[in-house]
Amino acid sequence: MVIEYPKAKVRRDNLIFIFDLDGTVIDSRHRQGESLADWFRLNTRENIFKDVPLRLGGYIKELYYRGYKVLICTSRSLGKDDLDYLYDVLEVPTAIKLVSRRHGDNTPSFTLKKKKLSYLENFKHSRDKVKVLIDDEQDNLNSFEELGGNCYGIHPEQAEEFIQIVLQIK
Repeated sequence: MVIEYPKAKVRRDNLIFIFDLDGTVIDSRHRQGESLADWFRLNTRENIFKDVPLRLGGYIKELYYRGYKVLICTSRSLGKDDLDYLYDVLEVPTAIKLVSRRHGDNTPSFTLKKKKLSYLENFKHSRDKVKVLIDDEQDNLNSFEELGGNCYGIHPEQAEEFIQIVLQIK
């Protein structure tokens, strides 16, 4: 598989990392049913704390503390138990912006994420920055890349190599 790296110059102040949760930094397959209704039913504190952190999750904190802008964008509706897990288990810094689904919103994931992240292409402070969405769903990556020429979607399997290269930048 070939990774196409951004054409724009990559610097700490010019790069935004956006991490998906489920299937990207967390293995939550044990609570995925057949529908979104199943997901909500299985979304208990006990089940959330059975989620398994994946390797990419460790990069959220490392990138943030190295000065990179980091966001989390998930199709989940985040509740108190999800936040406790993110802060206590994944050790996500509290200053990292969390973008999520409103409870009761049934918008398809790729539409939801594109809409919620569109501000990154519209606002002056982030328009020209390189934005990298790391997500396990191809539809989400394709939809994100439609936002603009500085928006790149990377599968989790490719992301670690890219992040390791970025972390070598002084």
